[in-house]
Amino acid sequence: MNKFIPRYEFPNYNIPKTDFKGHQLKALKKYNSLRPQLNLILELRDIRAPLSTRNVLIDQLIDPRIHRRLVIYTKKDLVQHNDDYLERLTRWHQEIDEDFILINGKQRQTVKNVLKCIKWYKKQLESRNNGLPLPTGYKVLVTGMPNVGKSTLINSLKASRKKVARTGAEAGITRSTSECIRITDEDNIYLIDTPGIGLPGRLHGATHRMLTLSLCGCVKSNLIDPVIQADYLLYLMNLQEGRFYPGAPTNDIYKLLNRIRISPTDKETSTAVKWLAQQRSGLIYDPEMLLDNTTFSLRNYLDKQRDLLGDFQPATSPSSPYAKMLQNVNQLFPKPNNS
Repeated sequence: MNKFIPRYEFPNYNIPKTDFKGHQLKALKKYNSLRPQLNLILELRDIRAPLSTRNVLIDQLIDPRIHRRLVIYTKKDLVQHNDDYLERLTRWHQEIDEDFILINGKQRQTVKNVLKCIKWYKKQLESRNNGLPLPTGYKVLVTGMPNVGKSTLINSLKASRKKVARTGAEAGITRSTSECIRITDEDNIYLIDTPGIGLPGRLHGATHRMLTLSLCGCVKSNLIDPVIQADYLLYLMNLQEGRFYPGAPTNDIYKLLNRIRISPTDKETSTAVKWLAQQRSGLIYDPEMLLDNTTFSLRNYLDKQRDLLGDFQPATSPSSPYAKMLQNVNQLFPKPNNS
C-alpha cells in the first residue's frame, strides 16, 4: 500500500485579497487622534493563526516611548494541549521582545489574568512617574483583526454585569471606536473598544492569508467560495498529525465532501459550509507555524511585511507631527547589527 503524501503547496486560486472597508480606514484615523492619550495597547490575535491575525498597521501606530503593547491570544482552549506549538510561539515572541498571554474568553480566571496584567503595566508607569497618579486615568486601547474577541473581552473585563460592547459570530460587528469604558472603580482604568482592522490587499501577499482569515472568522464567510475554503482546510489537516476527518486520507476535496455529506442530495457547497462550521481543537491555520525555527524567521517575515507596507499611511497626513514617527517602524524591531 502506498504511503499517503500530503500537498505541500496550495493552488493559487483567484479569490479576493482583502476585506478592508471604509469604517476600518476611519478607525485608523481615530487611532491616530487617540495616540497621545493611550498608555497600553491590547492587540488580540487568534492563537490558531498568529501570523495571519497579526496586523502590521498596528505596529505603525505604536510609539514605544509612550505605549506598551500586550498581545492577547484568544481561543486558548483550542491549542492548550499542543506543547510544541506553544513553545515555538514563545520563542518567536522572545525573538522580537514582545509580551503575550493566552486566554479563553469563556473562562473568568483567564480574563482576570488580563486585568492583573493591565494593573501591572499601570503600576510600572506610575512608578516611573514617581508615584504620581495619571490625571485622566490609565487608557487602554483594545484592537486587532475583525472578530478575534475584542468586544467579548471588554464585556468580560467590565466590573458590572451590563454588556457594554456588541458581540457576534460574524466579522465586523463593532464598526466605530467607542468612548472610554471604565472597568474598575478603584484603579481609574479605561478601555476603548475599536472595530477590527483588516489589511489592504498588497499586505496579504499569498492567497492563503485570506483563506486563513476566513477559517478564523475574521472576514465575511461569503467572501470566498466554501469549497475553496474547505479545500484549504483539508490541505492544512493533511499537513498536521492526527485525523481530523473520517476515512482514509485524501487530497481530493470533492471525494471528502462526497464522503461526509449527510444526504445523497446534498450539494457540495452546502456540505462544505456545514463541514467548515464544525468546531475543531488542535488544528493550526498558519502553515508557517508547522516549520522549525531554522526554516522560518519571524523577524524576517515582519521585515517583509513592512517592505510591503511601504508608505501606506492612511492614519495621518504628511504635515502631522506623528508622520515621521509612523514611518520609523524599525524602532520597534531593530535589525541586528551584523558589523
